[in-house]
Amino acid sequence: MINLEDGGGFSVTSHQLVELVEKRKDGAAALKEYGGALGLAEKLNVDPNKGLNPDNHHDMKARIEAFGASKFKDKPPKSYWVFLWNAATDKILILLSIAAVVSIVLEAVWGEQLAWIEGVAILIAVVVISLVTSLNDWSKDRQFRKLSAKEQDKQVKIHRGGSPVKISIYDLLVGDIVYLEAGDAIFADGVVIKAHSLACDESQMTGEPHPIRKGDKDPFIVSGCKVGEGSGKMLVIAVGSNCQWGKLKALLVKDEEPETPLQEKLDKLADLIGLMGLTVAVSIFLILLSKWAIEDYAVSKEKWDWHDLEKVIKYVVISITVVVVAVPEGLPLAVALSLAYSMHKMMKDQNFVRHLAACETMGGATQICSDKTGTLTQNRMTVVRSWIAGKDFDYQDGVDASTLGDKVRTVLCDSISVNTTADIEKKSSGLPEFIGNQTECALLAFAEKLGANYRELRSGANVVHLFPFSSSKKRMSTLITSGDGYRLYCKGASEVVLGMCKTFINQKGESEPLVPENITYLNSIIEDYARKEGLRTLTLAYRELPSSLSKEGLEPAEDLEDPGNFAPLDEDLTLIALVGIEDPLRPEVVNSVIQCKRAGIQVRMLTGDNILTAKTIAKRAGIYTEEGLAMEGPKFRTLSDEQLNKCVPILQVVARCSPEDKFVLVKKLKSLGEVVAVTGDGTNDAPQLLEADVGFAMGICGTEVAKSASDIILLDDNFASIVKAVMWGRNVFDCIRKFVQFQLTVNVVAVVTVFVGGILDGEDPPLKAIQLLWVNLIMDTMAALALATEVPTEGLLDRPPHGRNANLITFKMWRFILGHAMYQLIAVFLILELSQKIAWLEVSKSKDPKKTVNTLVFNSFVLCQLFNEFNARKLGNEINVFQNLHKNWIFNGVIIFSVVVQILIVQFGGAAMQTVALNWPQWGFCVLVGFVELPYGLILKLIPVPAEKPHKSITPIGDETQPLLLEEKPEGVDEYRKSFRKSIRRSMRKSLRKSRSSGISDYQRSSRRMSSRSSRRLSTVVPQDFDESVQVDEDDDRMMDKKDRRKSIPNLLRRRKSNPDRISEDTY
Repeated sequence: MINLEDGGGFSVTSHQLVELVEKRKDGAAALKEYGGALGLAEKLNVDPNKGLNPDNHHDMKARIEAFGASKFKDKPPKSYWVFLWNAATDKILILLSIAAVVSIVLEAVWGEQLAWIEGVAILIAVVVISLVTSLNDWSKDRQFRKLSAKEQDKQVKIHRGGSPVKISIYDLLVGDIVYLEAGDAIFADGVVIKAHSLACDESQMTGEPHPIRKGDKDPFIVSGCKVGEGSGKMLVIAVGSNCQWGKLKALLVKDEEPETPLQEKLDKLADLIGLMGLTVAVSIFLILLSKWAIEDYAVSKEKWDWHDLEKVIKYVVISITVVVVAVPEGLPLAVALSLAYSMHKMMKDQNFVRHLAACETMGGATQICSDKTGTLTQNRMTVVRSWIAGKDFDYQDGVDASTLGDKVRTVLCDSISVNTTADIEKKSSGLPEFIGNQTECALLAFAEKLGANYRELRSGANVVHLFPFSSSKKRMSTLITSGDGYRLYCKGASEVVLGMCKTFINQKGESEPLVPENITYLNSIIEDYARKEGLRTLTLAYRELPSSLSKEGLEPAEDLEDPGNFAPLDEDLTLIALVGIEDPLRPEVVNSVIQCKRAGIQVRMLTGDNILTAKTIAKRAGIYTEEGLAMEGPKFRTLSDEQLNKCVPILQVVARCSPEDKFVLVKKLKSLGEVVAVTGDGTNDAPQLLEADVGFAMGICGTEVAKSASDIILLDDNFASIVKAVMWGRNVFDCIRKFVQFQLTVNVVAVVTVFVGGILDGEDPPLKAIQLLWVNLIMDTMAALALATEVPTEGLLDRPPHGRNANLITFKMWRFILGHAMYQLIAVFLILELSQKIAWLEVSKSKDPKKTVNTLVFNSFVLCQLFNEFNARKLGNEINVFQNLHKNWIFNGVIIFSVVVQILIVQFGGAAMQTVALNWPQWGFCVLVGFVELPYGLILKLIPVPAEKPHKSITPIGDETQPLLLEEKPEGVDEYRKSFRKSIRRSMRKSLRKSRSSGISDYQRSSRRMSSRSSRRLSTVVPQDFDESVQVDEDDDRMMDKKDRRKSIPNLLRRRKSNPDRISEDTY
């Protein structure tokens, strides 16, 4: 007797269950000691038909105490002190610290009073840089850990309280009944209770390359594996650190996230700049040392004194500081900050980023291959039309169960209820939650409206075997016992299942033969549902089978466990119904597709629906156009590589698309130089998700296999979220470019200033080491924060994608870098030479004129950077550098902080910062020098530079400069289109010549007559027996209706008046 209320007293221990899993190689023999799966369930105090009682909290607590919680041991996070140590042990900072310490000692012994303060200030600056760098790294690591924790928190479907529910994997308990379906990841060890063609991929745990069939012979399900095919239920016997995956995970140390392609580019750029900076630093040291040695020893004949070592140390400090300033360690920091910031914000836009590289790669996407169901549509399906037992029904005003006879309604509801794995959970809010396949849920809701209790019908059926839906078969079947024999229920793609039917049931529930007239009529219904209304169509059928199954060469009944025996059962079916299921287009999809086209991204729809439904939905979404091509998967996969090269550029819709078709299309697009994003939700979609540059998995309806193969998970399964990912991707790339052009400008000016200033006056250069460290902090960490956290705007979609091999630094960026560097260098050296001659600056009246000049140089230099930071917000020729400034509080905060600290440094830095306090006129002068950066930046944009080379898309649509690539079509369509093109060219040229002499009115009338004749000519030359996937569709695919032709042909000809002999391919 199973005691469900007892919170403890389990007849088996956690140790025994773990040991049982470890003996799984013995197969069913190991389980027999416990009475099989049902006997083990009894020992765990659980009823397999009801599952655990969710209201019995005492029992839940007892299970956690007895068998452990579903928690996994993760690698402990790094403490802040680890990041601080890594930042403080930077080799360059160590060298600078050593030089500063030596300088302090020498200045304290031989130097002037308070001369040691500069060395102390350098040490303080090193500490500040280490603190800020470590704080940024620590914050970034925490963000990534939060995202990683969210990724690991999966949902699993279980059976509790007599009904299916979804819970977090962290809430799984020993004794839970878990549903298993193809594509599910397994997060706990268990034993099979029920299996239908169930096979698991155990390669990750055991290395076995082939799926392992699960059933009575091998009942153990191991965590860490995936369900390859079939369906079933399992009893959980080990969770958390006690399960096999938990034990293995405790031994694993997760590798750091690999560097993205952009990070690798920036690392190379940083190394190159650092090498150049090191060369300049060594040159400065050698020049200063040589100059001092010549002046003091060769000319002045002075003798060596240990006090002279102070000068050598000062030269070393200057040289090392040049290296600190020149090495752009802010570049990788900017990428990391931008990616971390983008990942956090993209989560709010329903994009969960699994791989960092996907953020930046998505910005260069040129092709998006999207599923239809749930991505372009709302995935809230409803049966709105049907043909049942010879009658056509429209359910726009509701479902009336009385319109069907009892026998027909019974067999229809039985078929829907038994032949499914989906469920509908009633929520307290009143809205039902669809669990499982949405199409099946729509059928279950339809059965409920017909008065059926699908759960009672399902539980009352004795299921012998279930054949899951597969993309190759396009159908799903369930075999149950019926009287003395068996009954097979089948549902699937309309044309596939209808082709297997020999009879149909009438309103009396009796079978009638399907004659050719019936089939023609039914095909017309399917076409109307699909073409006119855009409905997904399904056919439901059944078949009565004898108990022996000895007919038709089938194996005896005792061999039913072999799935191969069921292959011939889906023949000679009896048709029950055709249903049309509506899945409304998402309201935001049309605008999103328009945005993609504006951004130079080609959108293609890949769907399992038939060609008519696919084209109708694609037209409504704006994906399928008159210039495009729609093709069915079976036809697509027969094309040769040469034919693919010609078809793919204008291919917009692939119907009856299999995962293999998606993979071939993605691979072909990549081979043509495109950056491809693709969506997927099924287990079989994993190959194309991995092959694509960016793979999007569905967060709601996607399997765990698909999610684990993806780069980004769409949390809302919405196409509009993909467009947001494109915006964020482009924004990341732009932010890095903004930072690069800003930092390289500062690098050039700082290095040249120190180099020239050191040569002119090695004893007192215009920019001191401590000042350069502050500049380094501004241009590295602070600028990275300011420029790497810009918010994307829809304006990013108003340009073509940068493609796969775009240069990091464009000509416009070089104009920015060199132009602003030139202005700042001129300003710095003019201040050095002329500032004492400007009377109102009162430099000569100060106590130390030279130090005042150097302070003016330092202050003007820093203010130039701060004003130039506004210029750096724009990469192109945009005028308004303050656009959306109010939305970036980080940028504003960085600028305010930098200004405040700069004022404090100048006015109160004194000996530590090597500055003197400036008066109001001098501050006004420095602000004016910096402010000139803004108008100067506008003037720079007037200088013409070569434009960035745009990505060349393979898609010829809308581009009149490219010839139509599809010169040959399967089935010989091309020879008919060639004749049509020649005739339309001749007619248009004739019409153009006539229009020049007779005016626009005659011209319009002529073009209308010409288009009408051409349309009739096309309809006569194209034979009607062409394959639907490649023929010219006279109704709505290629030819416009008369009203559209009257509008568009004259407009087209007016656009081409300047070049009448050249007619674009979009004419056809």
